[in-house]
Amino acid sequence: MAIHETEERNGKLRTVMKLEPGERVALCRCMRSAEFPFCDGTHKSIEGSAGPAIVEALETTPDEGATDE
Repeated sequence: MAIHETEERNGKLRTVMKLEPGERVALCRCMRSAEFPFCDGTHKSIEGSAGPAIVEALETTPDEGATDE
């Protein structure tokens, strides 16, 4: 399950998310979700075209990111 932490930095809120490989989440872009920062579908009942941002953590293999030296 996605772990998120929101903190204030320079007077603005910043949310950091940690996802497991292959995990997928829908993030709110209408700013009205009761589950913010996650989408709860509220955008469907308000005017406008905003929908969720879908974010997926890619699965990696042990060889990815390795450098040959």
